Amino acid sequence: METWFRYVLISTAIFNLLGAVIFALPLFGQQKLSGLPQNAHPLYMGTISSWVFIFGVAYLWLAFADKPEPLFIAVAAAAKIAIAILFFVFWTLGELGFTFALSGCIDLFFAIAFIYWLLQTSQKT
Repeated sequence: METWFRYVLISTAIFNLLGAVIFALPLFGQQKLSGLPQNAHPLYMGTISSWVFIFGVAYLWLAFADKPEPLFIAVAAAAKIAIAILFFVFWTLGELGFTFALSGCIDLFFAIAFIYWLLQTSQKT
């Protein structure tokens, strides 16, 4: 795996782990600090937080693994594109703050990097 892509995976892991904390804040009564809607149910936030955390750990694991996993990277790219779209849509509707729109842009950047890596590695085989 190329060094640049390892750095992308490590950066994505850190980004996801921070995101997991943001989505977990409502579980501890910190909705205002999270920037999430006040009516966000803790069950939903806990579920989202756990999945964002699991993906973050998987990115970190993959960054140090000997063998890349193209299927996982493809799924992750699709998930990041979906999150970016959702964040942007709900920001335009006024349901989420601008920081979520920025986070969506960062997720979109990671998705593009993942897709680029997938295209680059598929051409090598």
